[in-house]
Amino acid sequence: MRADARDDALRDDAFDALVAFVDAYVKIVDAGEEPTSELWSSSDETFEDGTGDRATRASLTSAFWCPVDAFDAPRCAVEAAIGALARSGRATASTARIVGAEWWIQDVAHDEPPKVYHTDCDVVMCDDGSSKRSHPTSASVLYVAGDRGGGATCVFDQTTSRANAGELEPTTPSVVCACGVKKNRFFVFDGDRWHGVLHDASEFRGQRVTLLVNWWTSRPAGARSLPKRFVVDGGRCAVAQSGSMTKVERTVVSGRAFADDASSWSAQRLPTDAASGVVEYRYEAP
Repeated sequence: MRADARDDALRDDAFDALVAFVDAYVKIVDAGEEPTSELWSSSDETFEDGTGDRATRASLTSAFWCPVDAFDAPRCAVEAAIGALARSGRATASTARIVGAEWWIQDVAHDEPPKVYHTDCDVVMCDDGSSKRSHPTSASVLYVAGDRGGGATCVFDQTTSRANAGELEPTTPSVVCACGVKKNRFFVFDGDRWHGVLHDASEFRGQRVTLLVNWWTSRPAGARSLPKRFVVDGGRCAVAQSGSMTKVERTVVSGRAFADDASSWSAQRLPTDAASGVVEYRYEAP
């Protein structure tokens, strides 16, 4: 299972620009505003593959679409950050052609419940009433705020069954990774993995703010076009650069059975003392 964490993901100027965008975004969300998701100009057709999307409305808590063309011609600080992450070579290990990235922002207070375990997927209904699920090539988290506080991101080497979305394969994980929160840390893992956020056992009392980015080989149905109000004046944002992408120290915990820790994971809590880096639990075969 791929689960890789890197510190200093974006250069300081790019990260500062992202933080400013996220702060403004959160204020808009808190104000309850909901702008249209229409194209900002006719020149945007090249980014949207002619799909338009003028008639739709998207909540600011929706996921938005950053087409691959915008990686090098970003229209806002988020697209600039996504482009920098893509060019770093750390966003995906797949040789498949990425056509774009789906992104959204999460702002969670210390006293709110953490995100439950799930897999990220796109579900399309077929004419015969059946459905088809697809997963991103990679899923990733860029930690924007909550330095040294906020619940860790947890990833299991399990995915949902193709036959039954309510079942996990394998039934018992052999590897679980937990990544601690740190500003400008980039955590990326296989896009079909079972994952969520753990409760924070620290004294942290702030906001855990993250930019979530999924990397796709085809555009998911739920990703909306970029709202006009997010586009910088002139329609082009400065191209961002990645930082040093320093590999995060990994602590390995082994010699245990998953059953020993199952109750902790079920409660969305680390079964051992928290670490600031990545903790990898390697479980013996049942």
